[in-house]
Amino acid sequence: MNILEAALTVMQQTGTPMKVEAITNEMLRQGLWDTKGKTPAATVGARIYMDIKENGDSSAFVKVQRGLFALNGSNTVSPAVDTPRRSKKLPPKPKAGETFSFLDCAEKVLRFANNRKPMHYKTITQKALEFGWLATNGQTPEASMGAQLYMDIKKCHAQGRMSRFNMNKGLVSLSEWSASGLEAKIEAYNAIQRKKLLERVYALSPADFESLISELLIRMGFESVAPTSYTKDHGVDVRGTLTVHESIRIKLAVQAKRWQNNVDSTVVQNLRGSVDTDERGLIVTTSDFSKGAREEAAKPTKHAPIDLINGDQLVSLLIEHDMGVRRNQYQMIELQETFFVEDDE
Repeated sequence: MNILEAALTVMQQTGTPMKVEAITNEMLRQGLWDTKGKTPAATVGARIYMDIKENGDSSAFVKVQRGLFALNGSNTVSPAVDTPRRSKKLPPKPKAGETFSFLDCAEKVLRFANNRKPMHYKTITQKALEFGWLATNGQTPEASMGAQLYMDIKKCHAQGRMSRFNMNKGLVSLSEWSASGLEAKIEAYNAIQRKKLLERVYALSPADFESLISELLIRMGFESVAPTSYTKDHGVDVRGTLTVHESIRIKLAVQAKRWQNNVDSTVVQNLRGSVDTDERGLIVTTSDFSKGAREEAAKPTKHAPIDLINGDQLVSLLIEHDMGVRRNQYQMIELQETFFVEDDE
C-alpha cells in the first residue's frame, strides 16, 4: 500500500480532519505503511500536499490549514483558501519515451476529467488518447481498456485487495470515492494479514521455501515441477513447464531468494547465464529488487528473458491460490443504486 492509499484508509476510518502526525502514527501502528526514514510525518505531509497540488478538486484530500488535512467532499470543513484548483486546460503531454498502462491511464483520466463521477470505459479510452497518455497500436483500444479494468477488479478480489476501480455496466469510478468505513477497515485488516503472511514465509527454511514455490507453480498450472539438486543447480532452484492450449510450452527456471535485502543486478545476470537456451528465468524473493536488477531484467538481450516477483506480488499469488490463508464465510450484500438506471452511453 502506498502513502496516499494508507493515509486515505486511516482518514476514512475517522471521518474527521486529522493532523499529519496523527495520520502517520496511525498508518505505522496499523502496518499500512513502513519506512526507515527519520521524518515520516514530513514525508506523508509532503506527499498529500503534492497530490492536492497536482490534482486539485480531483484529489481525495483537502488542506484545512498547515499540517491539517481532511477528505475531499467532507461537510465538516471547507477547503483552505489556498487549496489549488484543477486546471481546465488539457494536461501536459507525456515526456519523450514516457508511457502509461491502460490502468494508469484510467486512473489519471478519472482524477483529472470527471469531477469524481463515474465515466464509461469507452470515454476514458477516448480521453486518454486525446491527452496523449495512452499509446497503443491495437485496433480496439476501448475493448482492451474494458477488459483490463474487469480483470484488475477480478484479480484484486481474488488476492484479498481492493482494486483502484469499481465498474458497473461499463461505468468506471475510483474505489476511494465510494469506499465505506467497513470496506476501509477490511482493507486495513487485510493489509495487516498480508504482512503477517510474508513474515511467515520469510521464517521458512530454504528447503521449505523452495517447496512452497514449487507448490505455487503447480497451483498456477505448471507441470513437471521439481526442485533441482542443491549441488548442481547453478543458481536454479525449481524447474517447471506451463502448457498453453496443448501446443505452447513455456519452460521456467526459478531462483527462490528468501532474503530481507533487495536482490541486485548480479543475481539477475547469474541466473540468465544458468538457464537453458529454451527456458526463461524467474526470480522470486520475499524482499524486493534494486533499480539495477529491474533494469537488467528488462534489458533487451539474445539470452534468456528474466521475470521478477517481489514479496508483495508473492503474497498476492499465495492468497489468490489459497495458500496459507482461508476466506471467511461472510458475504455482505449491498444494493447497487445505479444498476436499474439507464446508461447515458
